Amino acid sequence: MTHRDAQRQRGTIMVLVITILAALLAGGAAALYLQVSSTRAVGLVASSRGALYCAEAGLAASRQLVNDQAVWAALIDGNPANDPPWYPISGDIDEPPDGVTDYVVTVIDNDDEQPPLANDPTVDTDLSVFLRSTCTKYPNTPSTVLEMVSYSAAGSVYRNQAGQGSGSTGNTN
Repeated sequence: MTHRDAQRQRGTIMVLVITILAALLAGGAAALYLQVSSTRAVGLVASSRGALYCAEAGLAASRQLVNDQAVWAALIDGNPANDPPWYPISGDIDEPPDGVTDYVVTVIDNDDEQPPLANDPTVDTDLSVFLRSTCTKYPNTPSTVLEMVSYSAAGSVYRNQAGQGSGSTGNTN
């Protein structure tokens, strides 16, 4: 082997080593990218779940306020001038409270009017409205939950007479 052949082989080995190092660096970069993407996805899933719970907390907090059917007409008419001072319903669910609104709940007409009446939010013919709760705590994963609320007058429910007593009719046979 001559001196010139030895130099040529050293150059070949150097190119091979650089190629292997480049491949290993590319593999490491790909693994790092996958790990960061996975961590970000897990964070978004947790944030999305928290946003859903936040919106549901808004519904739970607002049911009692909206329970009075007499105020529905003022809430769904589209005129904010005659809304009660507590509307739209908002709240802070942080412990301890940080003073920032986490959810906003509004009342929406359920478009129950039949022709020839057009959709008139001042008329409620079926005594039902929607509560829309939107979580504002997680802006990257917004969540909105709708719930239908129906008004029914107080009275007795005669489930047992319809055969739905489920063992509570007093019959022991």
